[in-house]
Parts: sequence; C-alpha cells; structure tokens
Amino acid sequence: MKLRAVLLLAAICVAPHVAVRADDACTDETCASHLNDLRGVLANAEDVADYVVRLRRELHLQPELMWTEHKTSAVVKRELTAMGVSFEEISAPGVVATIGSGSAPVVALRADMDALPVTEESDIPLERRSQIPGRMHACGHDGHTAMLLGAAKVLKSVEPELRGTVRLVFQPAEEGGAGARRMLEDGLRVMTPPIESSFALHNWPYPETPSGTVGTRSGTIMAGSGSFEITFTGAGGHAAVPHKNVDVVVCGAAAVMATQTIVSRLTDPLDSALVSTTIFKAGGEASNVMGDRAVLAGTFRALDKRTFEWLHGRIEHVAAATGAAHGCDVNVDFFPVSNGVRHEEYPPTVNDARAATLAREVATSMFGDDAVVDVAPVMPAEDFSFFAEEWPSAMMWLGAYNVTAGATWPLHSGKYVLDESVLHRGVAMHVAYATEFMSTGFRG
Repeated sequence: MKLRAVLLLAAICVAPHVAVRADDACTDETCASHLNDLRGVLANAEDVADYVVRLRRELHLQPELMWTEHKTSAVVKRELTAMGVSFEEISAPGVVATIGSGSAPVVALRADMDALPVTEESDIPLERRSQIPGRMHACGHDGHTAMLLGAAKVLKSVEPELRGTVRLVFQPAEEGGAGARRMLEDGLRVMTPPIESSFALHNWPYPETPSGTVGTRSGTIMAGSGSFEITFTGAGGHAAVPHKNVDVVVCGAAAVMATQTIVSRLTDPLDSALVSTTIFKAGGEASNVMGDRAVLAGTFRALDKRTFEWLHGRIEHVAAATGAAHGCDVNVDFFPVSNGVRHEEYPPTVNDARAATLAREVATSMFGDDAVVDVAPVMPAEDFSFFAEEWPSAMMWLGAYNVTAGATWPLHSGKYVLDESVLHRGVAMHVAYATEFMSTGFRG
C-alpha cells in the first residue's frame, strides 16, 4: 500500500501528559501547523478506500447475528495479522487490537460487527447481496468494521510516530446483546495503561446528514432503550358465554391503550419518551374459543436516564391495574428472551462535551465547515452508551444519504443500501480523533 508522504499531523507532536525527552518536543508553531492541516489524514484514508470497500463487500455476504460473529471475527484477525498488528480476544468473538507506543495516553476506537435477522431486498447486484437467507447487514456494521480495519492500516503505517496507544475494539452483539458492556466486564475496563477516551461512528442514511457530511452533538445523542413483555392470564372458554370466562384479549387491548397514556399524560411534554406495544399474541385458531393467555411485548425509550428508569415503574403499574380491573393475573418481564437471546437494556448515549468538540474540530479541519452538522438527539439506542458512561466519549454520525447511490432507505430496512463512497471519511475520522487526542488531549 502506498501511503502519501504527509505524516499524521499532530500524532508526531507530544501529548501534554506524556513524559518525553526535550529534543523530541515540537514547537508550538509546529504543533499548530500540524493541527491546522489534518488533510494529510484524509489523503492517507483515501489511499485505503479500495481496501475498505473490498472488505465491506466481503463481510456483507456473510452476515452473522449477535454473539455468532465468528466468520466476521476471523476476517478481522486475518487482516490484523497481515498488518502485523497485535490483538487479543475479549468477549469472543470480540477482538481488541493495539497500535502505538504501549504507553499513555490511550484512546479506544470502536466498531460493531453483528447483523440483523432481516431478509435483504436491496437494489444492488445479486452477487453482492447477503448470501444468508433471513440475515442482512441492514445497519451497516459491515461498513463500520471495514472502516476500523482501514484505520488500523493507516495507523500501523505510522506507528513509530504515535505518542500513545490506540485500542481498536471490534465489538459483537450491539443489536440488543449489550456486547459493549460484556467487553467492559471481561477485561476492556482494566486493560493497562487504561483507556482515557473512546470514539465511534455510525453511518446515518437520512436527509439531515447527506453523504459527505458528519454530525455530532454534546450531551445526549441517542435514547436509552428497554423491552417489556406483559403476560395476562385469564380463563378461556366458549366465546358464546363470555360472562363465564376471563377475557384476556379485552384485558390486553385495554393495556395497549393504557400504556399510551404514560407518555401522553404522565410524562413532561418537554421530555422525550415513548412506549410502544409492537407484539400482541392471544387465542388460537378457532374464532369461537376465548384463550387463557395474552402476551404483549414492546419497547420503551427516553433521552433522560431518570425518565428511562421511571418508565419501568409506570409500565408495571399500568399492567397491574389493568389486569386487576379485568380479573387477570399479570406478569411483567423487562428482560424477555426471544430466539434464545435475552433482551438487554441500554442507557442513553451521552457524548462528553470535550470529546464532541474534539470530534467536530478534527472533522472541520479535514472536511470543511459546511460538512459538519450539529445534529438533534434521536430515539434509537446504541450500546456504545456503556463506553460513554465509562470514559469521556463521542459518537458521531457519518452522513450516508445519497440518492444517486440508492442510499435512501432507513437503517434496519431490508432495502437499506450503504453508500460506500463515504467509508474513507470514516477511516479519516477514526485516525484523526485518535491522533489528535494522543497529541493534545481535550483542548480548552
């Protein structure tokens, strides 16, 4: 691979909190020059663009669901080995690679690897679509993984100049399995020297972030999310004598409507929360038979962590009161298991103000003022939130809405298409955030 001659800017400058020899230190003028010319990083990222697209297409063919990302992990380890990058397994199939001096400061760059139980219906050539029926990279995690491998290639090429350490975290089970939390528990939290900041990108195929832009914000950027499953147990029987039965369908229907009042009547209108029942199962095949059991399931979300915790109690209260009113026994489960997988809760993703500022500054230096967007918080959730609770961190959107490329379908759609032309920009953001943090820490 032919990388351009421009060194990785401030990576060669000395981080304020790293002890070095006096003759290694750069002058303020030199550091300022590097900090103002991050376009060298963008040029190096462009040099690996074809490599990243090729890897992304390879991963797209073989999507794997949470905690089964073994082939994906094997590709990651294959590429890291070819680069000469050391790595270890944490929360297998999770992988953590290390590039740099081995000393502080330490920054973590994260990519998620799992796919979704979605059938691909995208308008791309058949030979490039998912080869696994009922599974698809409908959230772009294949692109996230490929971008982080591209960043590894760029960082490894200038490793002698890095004045700190980069941990590249290839994480399993983002789509409901809380892989980030598991990796923290299994050793990422106590790695030495300790991680001081983390950064992640998510492709964002929506009109507010067209391809060529990036966006972030200080504070909450994504909601906390949880699942609920409410089981009402009554007494079934012949539908011709409903007065001799306990009707779980009527009870469940009442609960669906009652839970809507949690947000519409009990939540501050200036707060952001939702409770949605998405599954209602009751009865059997016969229209003249009333069943014994109804199961409701859904999701609840909030931007504020206190509101998110409060929602648990309100859902339980509404379910219990509705069951009592209709003579049904009630059970509420906030960690239901489906297809053998336990649904986990994610707290809101809260960007550290200093980390978000650093991300915006490096993006502006590379892409220009017009390409950096201040985004609004959204109700989807991310388990990067566990990293953000652990270290000062930033989640950033990588704009990927492109009509020409057909990249206009939302995340989690079977028609979703990732605009591959933006992937090198993601590589550049990973590299620039890491090298700038190692150079200057959080400025101001």
